[in-house]
Amino acid sequence: MNRENTLRARDDFDDLRAERDMPTHYRHEPNRYAGLWKQIAIGIVVGYSVLGVISAVAWLLVAQLALSNLSITLP
Repeated sequence: MNRENTLRARDDFDDLRAERDMPTHYRHEPNRYAGLWKQIAIGIVVGYSVLGVISAVAWLLVAQLALSNLSITLP
């Protein structure tokens, strides 16, 4: 009977918790998303600029291919 009590004491999972012992709000960081709008705005501007440069290069290549077979003769 003593062995049963020790097994029960070792297998007692009533005191286990699934939560972490961390605070839900950080004291030194009042708003975690304060600068998020700046990052989104910079991402939009940089992305638009990169797409503009890529499309300009693509159009230059298309124009080069289209005009490569064109020959202009002067009378």
